[in-house]
Amino acid sequence: MLEFIKYASVAFTATTAVVTGWMQYEKFRLDGEWQIDTCTETADLSTFEGLHLAWRVFLSDDPLAAPVVGNGEKVEEAFKPIAPRGRFPVSFVGTKEINRVSLTGRFEGARRASTGRFELAPTLTRRTWSGYLPFYQRNVNVLEGTFALTAGNARGTARAVRLIEGEPVAAEPFVCEGAITPIPPAAEDAPEPVLEADPVEDSADET
Repeated sequence: MLEFIKYASVAFTATTAVVTGWMQYEKFRLDGEWQIDTCTETADLSTFEGLHLAWRVFLSDDPLAAPVVGNGEKVEEAFKPIAPRGRFPVSFVGTKEINRVSLTGRFEGARRASTGRFELAPTLTRRTWSGYLPFYQRNVNVLEGTFALTAGNARGTARAVRLIEGEPVAAEPFVCEGAITPIPPAAEDAPEPVLEADPVEDSADET
């Protein structure tokens, strides 16, 4: 009986080590600069449907744990660059699993702050030297999924692409069908909760 218990204990320890090693091997890294694009599909106001927004953020995560944190700013609206003085900060905190990333963001705006949640999954990965056991891990370059914002109850598709030296990795252009122009001032003054629409470079000079 003691002999059986000894062998069972060794087998359990070996199995645990293999499973733990595999899970660490399958974990991916998010450290670095990213561009996150969104396309609104539904919102409280139909005028926001088809709105494209983009943020540039720096993400950081622990290779052996789940927490993900990040900071950045909004850089595009309707596929047009936002002037530096019209950009507002965003911060993220979330969790990372083998095949999923969940991020909760706080988005500052001209009049108010809003919050949002992103559910993303890796779609483009490669193995790279990590420096941690088991040494080679997935280095995710593209995440795709959905988002939901409290501002205007906006919901739709989202994509995050890794930036290397400020340039995105090889990936298909982000598509937002029916992308609309920047939100007109009349819509900003509406009493209902709306998306924060910061001025793009062309309109910022008028204010």
